[in-house]
Amino acid sequence: MNEIQLRDRLFKLFPPETDPDWDDVLLRAETSSWSFRRLSVLVAAAVLAVLVAGSALALSGRLGGLFHGTPVNDLTPRERFLLSEFDMSGKVELIAKRNSKAFYVIRRSDGRLCYSIGDIRKNLTPFQRETRSRFGGTGCIDARVFPSRAVPVLDFSFYSYRRGDPESRLAGLQGFAADPVDRIGVIGRDKRIVFSVPVEDNVYTAGRKGISGARGVVALDKDGKVLWVQCTAIGRSPAGPFPSGGCGKFKNSPPPALPPTATPTKPATPRGPVVVQRGSGDGVSVVVRGAQIEAQFGGISPETRRLLESKNGRINLGCFKLVTVGGTRYGSGVNITKPFTTILRVRPYGGQTAPFDGCTATGMYGHTWNDAHGTHDAVEVPLTPRGRRYFAERAAARDIAWLARARIFRSIRYAREPLSTTEVVRRLGNHTVPLDTPEATPPIGKLGIWLGDKNRIVLVERATTGRRLYLEIRRGINYRTNLVGLTQVL
Repeated sequence: MNEIQLRDRLFKLFPPETDPDWDDVLLRAETSSWSFRRLSVLVAAAVLAVLVAGSALALSGRLGGLFHGTPVNDLTPRERFLLSEFDMSGKVELIAKRNSKAFYVIRRSDGRLCYSIGDIRKNLTPFQRETRSRFGGTGCIDARVFPSRAVPVLDFSFYSYRRGDPESRLAGLQGFAADPVDRIGVIGRDKRIVFSVPVEDNVYTAGRKGISGARGVVALDKDGKVLWVQCTAIGRSPAGPFPSGGCGKFKNSPPPALPPTATPTKPATPRGPVVVQRGSGDGVSVVVRGAQIEAQFGGISPETRRLLESKNGRINLGCFKLVTVGGTRYGSGVNITKPFTTILRVRPYGGQTAPFDGCTATGMYGHTWNDAHGTHDAVEVPLTPRGRRYFAERAAARDIAWLARARIFRSIRYAREPLSTTEVVRRLGNHTVPLDTPEATPPIGKLGIWLGDKNRIVLVERATTGRRLYLEIRRGINYRTNLVGLTQVL
C-alpha cells in the first residue's frame, strides 16, 4: 500500500473535517514524504512476511511474463523519489493490465525483483498527474522463493472490516502467479472453494468484487489440482471479525526450505572523517556525529513536553535530508519512537548518516486549521540554511493544505451555497484576506483567497522566505499546486 492509498483509506474511516490533521495524528512529524515511507515499509514488511512462506523448487513452463514487461519510461519525479526511498530505483516494467489494475515488476539496481499493483487512472488534473503514484501494494522477494513449485503465487489480496459487519470481507483478490497456475480460488466460510478467477498473463484480479467470510486462497492448475494454499483463518480470535478454525482440507503450504545464507559481514567503517553537526531550537539542542543523533530536552517547557510525550511516555525524534528530484525538493529521513528521557540518543534506520538538514521532535496531538498549536512541529532544529528554509515554507504550505480539507471550508470548496470572496473571508476570520486576482499574493502571515467562476478557488500564502505557495481547486478537486514535497495535499 502506498501513502496515497493509506491516507485515502484513513480518510474514509475518519473524515478530515472532523478529525484534525492526519500528518500529526499518525506520527505528528511530518507532512514531508518520509513519514509515510515508514508506514509503507511496515505494510510492505507485513506483506513480505506472508510472501516468503514457501520453498524454492524448480517450476516447469515459461516464466518470462513474471520477469519482463513493457518498460515504463514516464515516471514522475515523485514516483522516482518514492521508489528510491524503498531502494527500488531500477527499471520498472508493466506486466499486464486487468480490471482497472496495472501489474508491475521493478528491477532494483542490485538486480533483485519487486512486484507492485496499482490503479489505472485517467483524465487526471495537473495536480493528480504530478502527485500520483501508480505503485500500490509492493513487495520484494527472493527469486529462489518466487516463482517456484512451492510458491507459485505472490498474493496481494487484502481484507476489509467495517464496524457493524458480522465478519471480514476479502475486498481485493489480486496478485501474480507462475505459468502452471490456471485459476485462483477463494475458500469460503464453509471451507470450500466458493469463487475463482482465471490467471492471465501471470496476473489475476477480481476487480471490485468482495467475498464475505473468506478464509484463504488456493492456486489451481488447469485440471483443478491444488498447487498452493494460503489459509488466513489460523490463529485468529474466535470472538473477532476474522474467521478462525482453519480451512478444512486445504492446509497451508509448507514454509521454504532454502539453503542457509552466508552470515552478513559487519558494515564497513565509513571512509573519511565523521561529519559532526550541532543545532538548537524550541528548547532542544541536537548533536549529530555520523549516524548517532543526541538530543537534549532539558530546556523545553512543561507545555512542550506535554505535547511531545505520548500516554505511554514515548516521543518521536528524527532527522532528514533534502533531496531534489525533477526540480522538486523532498524530505528523506526517518522518525524513531523512543521512551522520553532528558538526553535521547538514536541511530536512524537504513544506515543514514550526517549531514542532515534538520531534526524534529513531534507530538501525538492532532490539528485543525488555524488552531493554537500553529503549523510548525513542536520542536524544529534546523542544521543547515536549507533546513531552516524548509521549515518556514513547510509551515506556510501546511496552513493552505489544512484549510483546504477543514470542515469549515467544505461548503466553500464544494460550492454548496453562493458566496463571494469577501463573504468567505468574513466567515473564516482575520487570518485570511481576499485577493483581487488569482495571481495576487497576500502579506506574510495572511492566507489569501480568490474565488472565480465554475467553482474555481485559489489559496495563496507567502512564506517568511518570500516564496509564494498556492493551491488551486476546481469543482472541489485539487487542480494545481506547488506544495508537493512540503506537505500532503488531499
